[in-house]
Amino acid sequence: MDFKTMLQLPVLDTTEVIKIVQEIADIERKEERPHMPKVTVSTHSDTVSGFFVNYSAAKQVILLCDIYDRDAQFTYINVHSISSISLSHINKYGYLLSDGTVPFTPEADDIPTLLQLKKEIKALELQLEASLEKAVSIVFDYEETPEDLDKYYASKILVLIKETISKMAADHLAKAAFTASISTVYFTLGTANTATLEGDALRINIHTSKGVKSFPKAEKLQELIENNL
Repeated sequence: MDFKTMLQLPVLDTTEVIKIVQEIADIERKEERPHMPKVTVSTHSDTVSGFFVNYSAAKQVILLCDIYDRDAQFTYINVHSISSISLSHINKYGYLLSDGTVPFTPEADDIPTLLQLKKEIKALELQLEASLEKAVSIVFDYEETPEDLDKYYASKILVLIKETISKMAADHLAKAAFTASISTVYFTLGTANTATLEGDALRINIHTSKGVKSFPKAEKLQELIENNL
């Protein structure tokens, strides 16, 4: 993030910041090599630092961790005691802190080619066939050659589809309903999160106007799919 971009960021209260850091952590948690946000929290009596692990809204507690000489250290902080919070290790997530003012730009290494996407789709089809015990085709539905950002989102949507259908495959009733009704899953990028069934073809539309922040959770996508079964 450059200095001009930083000048566009709004003021957020600590509760908003914690929720955004949780979003960042949830994204990174799914990566092969997670780069968790580095957080320094000042309370009324102390200052602690560590990598953000999790936040419980119900318990109003955040968990930080760090490792020194292979010895893990955990810190649990009540959010009501926080007077300030500092963030680092989140350079590529400035768009989440801006609420739309700063556009999302993926790292060049994170953008797949169309050939890579085809390979990812084929690998997903094989994984789903093993768990569903039925062949299901996955199709990235687009009219023109996708832009780099579209290809990035498509790769992330494949992860979401895998997580969602894997959850359904683990549920006997959901698995039976899915395999009886669906042979092809089309997915596309759009401005709403929807799922519709046309014959034996499931069409999934994923909202991308605010990047992955607009994506539904796997549980929500599962609900949208099951409403058609």
